[in-house]
Order: sequence, then C-alpha cells, then structure tokens
Amino acid sequence: MDKVVIITGGTGGIGKATSEKFAAEGWKIVAMSREDADVTNPESVEKFFAKYPLIDCLVNCAGIFGNKTLPEYDLESINKVIAVNEIGTYLCTQAILKRMTEGSIINISSVAGQVGSGSDPIYAATKGAILAFSKSMAKALAPKIRVNCVAPGVTDTGLLDARKWTDIAFDVDQTPLGKMANPSDIANAIYFLASDNAVHITGATIDVNGGVLMR
Repeated sequence: MDKVVIITGGTGGIGKATSEKFAAEGWKIVAMSREDADVTNPESVEKFFAKYPLIDCLVNCAGIFGNKTLPEYDLESINKVIAVNEIGTYLCTQAILKRMTEGSIINISSVAGQVGSGSDPIYAATKGAILAFSKSMAKALAPKIRVNCVAPGVTDTGLLDARKWTDIAFDVDQTPLGKMANPSDIANAIYFLASDNAVHITGATIDVNGGVLMR
C-alpha cells in the first residue's frame, strides 16, 4: 500500500516542490491549498483531514510573511501571521493525531526563527515558536511518531520581497554558498526526514541556509 502524506501549503513554493519530491518517490500526495481548507479554522481543518483516515506523514508547510517592521504592523496583520504560521501548524498537528498511529511530522521553520529578524520580527517570532513546538511534540509523541523541523534560509519562492529584508541571514551576498536555495533543496531535506533513512531522528532541525548559520 502506498504511503500517504498531507502537505499543507502543498501547491506553491516549497510545498509544491515537496509534493513533487514525495510523488517521485512513490507516495500518495494530498497537497492542501487555501482553497481546500483554512488552516486557521479548526472546523475547516478537521473537515479536510476527516477525508483521510490513515496518514503516514504530515508536512506543515503553510506559511506567510508579514514583510513589515514592527512599527508597520497593526494588530490585524500580527494576528494573521500568527494564525497561519503558528495556529495552522498546531491545528493540523492536532487533526493528524486522530489519523496517525505511527509515522512522521515535519514542520517548517526558518533561519529567521533561529537568529531573529529586524525586517519582519513577527514572522521570525512565529518561526521560533515552531522550533519549540517541534521539540515539544517530539517528546510527547515518541516513540511511535517522529517530529522534526527544517529551517530554510532565503529561498527562491517568489514570496520574499528581498528589498525589504536587510538582515544578514537573508543577504545572499553574505551566504557562504553565494546563492538562494531552490525549493527543491528544501524538499529534499523534508523528504529525508520522512524516509526510512531518518528512523532514528526526532526532535531535530535540519538547516538548509547555504551556510549563513553554522552550528
């Protein structure tokens, strides 16, 4: 029987590349878009996930930038970024636990969540929260379900307005490898964590940032 993966935000950018990678490896793909479900709404999430009674992997890839400095944010825009990036991840993880007895969950953070961002501090804060959430769930769900995280650096998805990001973590010229990542670079790391090659890895974060953060 084919393994089944749900990929939130699975029709664009990193999510689309991840869907393509899993499909190439023979998985059954459920690529969830905004048209399919609202990740910030528990009823919408539950209705979508109820269609799939047995899931082997969840990739929480839905996310948005604010592209604002803190003075530029208002409460509505703060809540929107938190709702999609954090609450969406929490709700989808809750929903998957009703359908997953063993398997893997991969959450998407960011180098901004590791080093901070003056250019978009709310986005960075949500991605820092995903790092902590991933470790917490790795402890809570072991040994049957592994939970890991991928933290991309600047990635060529078309979503990032590079002109507004002045942080060194998002400066391609300061990146040792000297280029942005392709979405497929992130997808390869995500697939590795879902694969049998990572069966003894949980609570980990894989950095795919071109060397801008080395640890």
